[in-house]
Amino acid sequence: MNKKHQKPRRRREKPSNSDVKPRFLSFGGNLKILQKKDCEIIHNAVLDILSNIGISHVSNKTREVAVQNGVEFSDGRLYFPKALIDDSVSGICKSVVLNGQKSENDLPISGNEVYFGTGGATPMILDHKTNKFRKTTLKDLYNNARLIEQLENVDFFSRTVIARNLKKQRDLDLNTAFACLRGTTKHIMTSISQAEDIKCLKEMLADICSLSGMNKEKKLISLNTNHIVSPLRFDPDSCDVLIEGVKSGLPINVNTFAQVGASTAVTLASAIAQTIAETMAGMILGYLVDKNAILIFGPRPMITDLRTGAISGGSAEQPIATAMAGQMAQYYGFANSSISGATDSKSADAQSGFEKTSNIQMAAFSGVNLITQSCGSLASLMATSFTSSLIDNDMLGIIRRSCSRLEINKETLAVDNIKQVVNGEGHFLGQPETYNRMRSDYLYPSISDRKSLEDWQAAGSPDISNTAKEKVENILEESNPSHFEVNVIKAIQEKYNLADL
Repeated sequence: MNKKHQKPRRRREKPSNSDVKPRFLSFGGNLKILQKKDCEIIHNAVLDILSNIGISHVSNKTREVAVQNGVEFSDGRLYFPKALIDDSVSGICKSVVLNGQKSENDLPISGNEVYFGTGGATPMILDHKTNKFRKTTLKDLYNNARLIEQLENVDFFSRTVIARNLKKQRDLDLNTAFACLRGTTKHIMTSISQAEDIKCLKEMLADICSLSGMNKEKKLISLNTNHIVSPLRFDPDSCDVLIEGVKSGLPINVNTFAQVGASTAVTLASAIAQTIAETMAGMILGYLVDKNAILIFGPRPMITDLRTGAISGGSAEQPIATAMAGQMAQYYGFANSSISGATDSKSADAQSGFEKTSNIQMAAFSGVNLITQSCGSLASLMATSFTSSLIDNDMLGIIRRSCSRLEINKETLAVDNIKQVVNGEGHFLGQPETYNRMRSDYLYPSISDRKSLEDWQAAGSPDISNTAKEKVENILEESNPSHFEVNVIKAIQEKYNLADL
């Protein structure tokens, strides 16, 4: 065999993870699970539902806003005229920016950008030390935020756990917001339960920005609102929160959780049409309050295991439903979000991996901008796992890379380089382009194992869950957030009577 064509030996020098961390931008919308005519048919059903069936359980504030703007109120239901729906769809702001405390954590949305985040507001946590489920606390939430701050493939932090050690609703909501802000500089999504507490949240955000020297116009927090109780009933308190949130200038995640086959008809087509209609009602309500409102379209059709009536986020039908909703959001041009990654598994195991990947990848490809619950969720949104978060971070890196845009040009085709190598060394490992693009074009995992079989056995045959647990411990021990000065923390805690961590 000619020496120049011999198989190159494996190099001993391996790039360290810290040395190679390319940042890939993700773009979806290439998967078209629906044809254009299908989107139009669903849209016509949405118009029919909102104009002819309407929505009940209307709060006084909601009725006042709606009726003043041409929505019909009759027999306790709001009926949305088709012309008003079309005007609202056209007028709702299509480009939004959700801010982090650092500019590199801003999330601009103007089309088919894809970002990954947490979520769930779970009542339980799978403790990485004991490997047992337990009730969640405010400290768990703060620690989770600290952990997510260090995960490069997680773009935003939506409240992951409920601080069950706080009993009063106001205390829970304000402490939750501040714990999240203290733990991470990434954009925060949380909730406020009572409309009258939004003013207090806005004042707290203004104080934080003032004391920290940040621009007060930054949208550090967006509010999750669940304005609908399916089928086709408003949640009066949540609608009031939506209205006051819009008035305050906060970005609003207009979310609808519809349980397919339980709170919607059993067919996916009908479930999607109803969920889109219910979400659209909230978008229109926010738009009627303020034409410049920052609204995120959040249809969340969740599959029901019809044998038990329980949510099955890891089901085969879930990625189909999410992709349908994501494509409809792109059809309207809305900045949008959806849940994906709500595995039914109770541990960071193979089931969790394949359920999350199949769901999240399809959501990303279909055009969902903000994918919540994509990191750390377990047990059909009943529990959060720090261990799973570390594993999911590697998974999200792969999905992010699969959604990055390809460069097809003379430089990347490299025909001249092929000719040179074929007539020269016979392999590409020594080429300058290989070395350079190793750092820009290739993703290297944080904890996934790529050792040789021999090296892996010599290292004690580590399991990825154990590797993740060790890294969780290292991060929580070594990372101490410093983006808030001590005097800022104390001032906010004292003024708003917040708990100490």
